Amino acid sequence: MDDLPEIIGKAWWPKQSMRLGATFFVRRAFPWLGRYFGDKPLVSTLSPGIEGIVSWGGRIPAKTAMAIAGARRLPHWHLEDGFLRSVGLGKDGAAPVSIIADDLALPVDGGRASRLELLIAKAAGGGHDAAGKQIRERMVRHRLSKYNNLPHRQPRIERGRSRRVLLVDQVLGDVSVERALGSRRSFDRMLDDALASGAQCIVRTHPDVMAGYRKGYMTERAARTCGVILLADKVSVASILDVVDEVWTVSSQVGFDALLRRMPVRSYAVPFYAGWGLTDDRAAPVAQAALARRAAARPSIDALTAAALALYPSYRNPVTWQPMDIFGAIDLLVAAIERD
Repeated sequence: MDDLPEIIGKAWWPKQSMRLGATFFVRRAFPWLGRYFGDKPLVSTLSPGIEGIVSWGGRIPAKTAMAIAGARRLPHWHLEDGFLRSVGLGKDGAAPVSIIADDLALPVDGGRASRLELLIAKAAGGGHDAAGKQIRERMVRHRLSKYNNLPHRQPRIERGRSRRVLLVDQVLGDVSVERALGSRRSFDRMLDDALASGAQCIVRTHPDVMAGYRKGYMTERAARTCGVILLADKVSVASILDVVDEVWTVSSQVGFDALLRRMPVRSYAVPFYAGWGLTDDRAAPVAQAALARRAAARPSIDALTAAALALYPSYRNPVTWQPMDIFGAIDLLVAAIERD
């Protein structure tokens, strides 16, 4: 039996019996969302008798929901996809196997401590390493990431003589970039440093950019820069990590995927996995206070894994909406991938 830490009954989550409000945008875009909070449907943030308000992400609808929660003196929770989400993309309508609810901040916030940050710091004290190791090994063995819609096949990259560095682009305007205390300048610095390092530089675009939904921060510049390989192959993250030596990122989850494989990771902002002594942190001076806030805790990679993938999210089967744990979610996604 797996030594799984307790993941049901998170004290900071809304109680299952609560009547929750959400903006029209959230209720329309995520019709399945109420399944994570019991059998009561989500209602308007202006409805009488609600006991709390939830918001999704960090854009204008979320800021509106937060403002209403403050004005009505109601508790508020930030919602987002978990770090193990689905086979397909959310924009293609794929329902998630996990979400997070955070009463303090979004997990991408570098400027203030989220519930995830507190869980990671606590996990550094030990107690969850064994479960984290099992989770990490299963994620790597099954070649899983947040999204799992792309095939596992070797990308078409000619091998150079120097070490190979993967630079991860992100979608332009990605909330996680600004919230992680990064900027367009962070991507420019990352590419400049890579070019100066003598490494073989490979720039990977975000899946949403490849799918034609968004533009990237770095892709256009990379495409016209001599000595940079722009990787647009529609292959999985695991397939790319198989053929690179290091990963450099601003706030992408690919940095976390690389840490699961114990690869060297350099970060140019403050994503949730940076600042713990596991990454080479090159964030701008504006982010130094955030990095210093995390410096007292030194979790292992397995402790970080347990916090991010077991302690923090809630998992449900998107067919039956019954609760499950991280191992059940892994098995569910692996079975779905094999059917495809």
